[in-house]
Amino acid sequence: MTDELSSDQIEIIQEFSQESRDMIEQLEPTIIELGQNTDNETINAVFRLFHSMKGSAGFLEFNNITGVAHAAESLLDMVRSDQLVLLPEHVTLLCESCDFMKAALDCVDETFNDEALAEESKTMAAQFHSAMEAPTPSEENIPTTTPAADEVVEAGGEVVEAAENDEFMLEITGEMVERFIQEGDELLEASEQGLLSWEKEPASPEFVAAIFRSIHSFKGNSGFFGYGNLEALSHQIENVLDIVKSGGSFATENPFDTLLHAVDALKEGVAALGANGKDQIDELAAHVEALKALPAPKIGEVLVEKGVVSQQCVNEALALQKKPLGDVLVDMGKASAEQVDQALSSQSEVKKQPPAPAAKPKAKAKAATVKKQDIRVDLDKLDNLINLIGELVIAENMLIHNPDLDGLELESFNKAAQQMGKLVRELQEMAMIIRMIPVSGLFRRMIRLVHDLSVKSGKKVDLKLTGEATEVDKTVVETITDPLVHILRNSMDHGLEPPEERLAAGKSETGTVELNACHEEGEVWITLKDDGRGLNKEKILEKAIQNGLVEGDGSDLSDRVIYNMIFQPGFSTAEKITDISGRGVGMDVVKQNLEKIKGKVDVDSVPGQGTTIKLRIPLTLAIIDGMLVRVGDARCIVPILSIKEAFRPQPDALTITPDSEELVRVRENFFPVVRLHEMLDVQPDHSKLEDGILIVLEYQDRSICLMVDEILGQQQTVIKGLSEYVGNVRGCSGCTILGNGDVSLILDVGNLVERK
Repeated sequence: MTDELSSDQIEIIQEFSQESRDMIEQLEPTIIELGQNTDNETINAVFRLFHSMKGSAGFLEFNNITGVAHAAESLLDMVRSDQLVLLPEHVTLLCESCDFMKAALDCVDETFNDEALAEESKTMAAQFHSAMEAPTPSEENIPTTTPAADEVVEAGGEVVEAAENDEFMLEITGEMVERFIQEGDELLEASEQGLLSWEKEPASPEFVAAIFRSIHSFKGNSGFFGYGNLEALSHQIENVLDIVKSGGSFATENPFDTLLHAVDALKEGVAALGANGKDQIDELAAHVEALKALPAPKIGEVLVEKGVVSQQCVNEALALQKKPLGDVLVDMGKASAEQVDQALSSQSEVKKQPPAPAAKPKAKAKAATVKKQDIRVDLDKLDNLINLIGELVIAENMLIHNPDLDGLELESFNKAAQQMGKLVRELQEMAMIIRMIPVSGLFRRMIRLVHDLSVKSGKKVDLKLTGEATEVDKTVVETITDPLVHILRNSMDHGLEPPEERLAAGKSETGTVELNACHEEGEVWITLKDDGRGLNKEKILEKAIQNGLVEGDGSDLSDRVIYNMIFQPGFSTAEKITDISGRGVGMDVVKQNLEKIKGKVDVDSVPGQGTTIKLRIPLTLAIIDGMLVRVGDARCIVPILSIKEAFRPQPDALTITPDSEELVRVRENFFPVVRLHEMLDVQPDHSKLEDGILIVLEYQDRSICLMVDEILGQQQTVIKGLSEYVGNVRGCSGCTILGNGDVSLILDVGNLVERK
């Protein structure tokens, strides 16, 4: 086919394809908007886009695209001329026509014609004509939940596989499925959040509209890919929401759990796609039947069931209800047929007259929007980019700190080196920003978890979220999801009291859980705080002694140390194991996952007032600003953010406790001293404290003084993990490569402080 076309013709077709795709991008959101707000401006916008596409396709003799665009255009023309009331099924059909257009354009890109979709074009056009010929229900009628053409649930409730459309099989690539799964997760997450918000404010129609849009988009995507189970269940959810939008009511006081379970089933189907490529949903028929049972029966059905009237009477009443207003008035004797005809003629004349300039309605103001370009990038590619930047930082350090250049006056080189350092830092920061995502997605998942745990435990809970815009590395979000779930489950199960116990203690029967995220001291702090009963210090200590974790009676241990024992493997003070918590596994997972990303967890509790658990996570997992220090022949990196000051102490500022612990006075405070040479087992240049340099390091409001021989300078440090055969080195968080090629340990300030 390509050989029969000139290069100019091919170029025109390619331009048509690109322009049409751009128009479809505008069409789809505008059609969805049309389903929510049927005003003339939106109708005309959709009409113009279909009309433009029809004209371009007709010029190039793409008859199948032209036919579908013309059919859509005809339906919209009937709507804007008040011959047809726009219904949700019309909106669905318009969206499906966009899917057809995309498939047709794919065909055009490959074969330079749309002949392969001739049968699909006829089917789509027939659906439009059928929609235009169908009677329009009166506004007083609540729409019935009719199954879709490709419904997979039969009248008897049995689940059958959706019939495959043999006439039109689109080649589905693995990348397309991954994109569907990702977008599906986002749409279902939005639906779930909408349902939870709607449950709190049942009278708010905007939540119903938002949920409907998300489910409708998910259904359309599922149908496009041929996932019949997902499409059928989402269609049934859509039917329920459609009834609510039309003024219908529910047969039960709490329909939200049924809807949430249905959304969970859709998530299950999407997860199954990722696992085995099938949209498998357990107990699909049960979910569908539960949804069908939600809407309250119509008055006609109730009257027939009770034997008040017959079905024939109801049908006759409905027929009267569908009569035009003029016919009803004539039947009532309130107006003559001639008077009604005259009124209809007058109405037609008014429609033909253009409106006067003074009466011209103002165009609906719309916020100016800037098209945002997004691109999805494989995370492995970003990881490779970060690794390459890390190697670039190492190469920069090796160049700048090359010992062969010491003592040389190289002004131009130094300027170039400074500029390169600046550019490398900017490149590093930009790469880090690319990997950063807000914690809002993680926090929103906790809303559903709290809702489910609240129902299961019978406790009333108010979850307050703050700092949702705080951004962290994507890997961090994935790593802390499980810890946060375990902490929240423990807070709900053990921390918060039942309503009657809270009332007896003078508290509100509704417990409060606060979840906050913020940036502090170069870290991300995620804090979970509840106003429950608090931790039982005596019980924790008793269990720790019983498990052999404490020597003696533990009377010398601080509250902080005792509270942190809950993170020991298998540690639990629960008297009864529940399906929520109590096996002593969850909090151990918290500590293990945080250690993977060099994070830490801290606990504070006040009996009767509640517990606060703080997760402290490094802002970046790859590159930090460090201070290079020397003790003897060893060189180490100290994170800059932990350094408060450095000084050479005076002899009168030093003291030794009866336990032989060395302390140094810094203004009004005494800090313990850590000799770095003892930790590394090296020979120092100075053994006396007053001859060395002390660096004040701070961690969680506690400080120590680190003794070193010399401070060599500041440099960017690429964090490398220690090899498995080296294992964990206490007081060290990793290693790095110095400018001269030597390997240097990176000190773990938190560990050093805790050891003291």
